[in-house]
Amino acid sequence: MYSKYERQKDKRSYDERMNLYTGPQYLYPAERIKPQKVVRWTEEGLPAYGEGGDEPAAAAEQPAVDGVAAES
Repeated sequence: MYSKYERQKDKRSYDERMNLYTGPQYLYPAERIKPQKVVRWTEEGLPAYGEGGDEPAAAAEQPAVDGVAAES
């Protein structure tokens, strides 16, 4: 069974449909929420969770190889 309202054509004109998304709430992009956690995937395919932030992973966070800091 189906509803008689399920597949109805929108009876508004093109201009009425396009004017639907105009107004002060659409002038500027929405403010993004900063992440609280950052998920990084390990070589084994498991997620490793860290503190959130907008900055990318720094070289200091990369593990040292044979006692030498990783270089980029």
